[in-house]
Amino acid sequence: MNESAINILKTLNKYKVIIGIGIGVAIAISVGVSFLVTAKTRKIESEWQNIRKINNDLATAMQQGREEKDKTAALTTAADAYKYVRDNVSSSSTLPWVLFQLGNIYHKLKNYDEAIRHYNDFLDKYGSHQLAPVVKQSLGYCYEEKGLFPEAIRQFENVSGHKDGLLTAQNGWDAGRCYEKLGQTSDAIRSYTKAIELFPNSVWATMSQYRLSAIK
Repeated sequence: MNESAINILKTLNKYKVIIGIGIGVAIAISVGVSFLVTAKTRKIESEWQNIRKINNDLATAMQQGREEKDKTAALTTAADAYKYVRDNVSSSSTLPWVLFQLGNIYHKLKNYDEAIRHYNDFLDKYGSHQLAPVVKQSLGYCYEEKGLFPEAIRQFENVSGHKDGLLTAQNGWDAGRCYEKLGQTSDAIRSYTKAIELFPNSVWATMSQYRLSAIK
């Protein structure tokens, strides 16, 4: 791959969706509130309340943090709080969200090894959970950041059969990007084409079409 193509890929990388803290917070709060309505025990209700408090405290600290060290401190504090919840929870309803958030936080901290460990822990325990496709995608991003492109592709393509066409299209773009980094042009073309066919009006299709025009 020539230097121009490499530079383009580096620029396009910023458009990939990293499953961030904000999305995880919104999902966890939404599910937590719903669960609180039907919770049968005070302990489970308390677990959801703890998760919500950690999320709120983290969101506030990130907004107020003016320097990178402040945000790092906030993320580290949240990680410690989540680990405490993880080690003391009794509910199989709350633990998946805790593991997901721990992976997100370590990803944000660029501690990819810890993020990978928590994402894999999630998948080992809750492989059929509704969040599993998103966790696989997040795991793929961690491997990509570490330069482990074959492992990243395996995670992206593992989501390819998901019922959400937009998510599948996004992973077609993600896999294609990694195939290009490996110099596997034919596989990149296949992945980009799939993204376009699955969701032709999406941003992922637009970016895939751009790459196809550059490498064909």
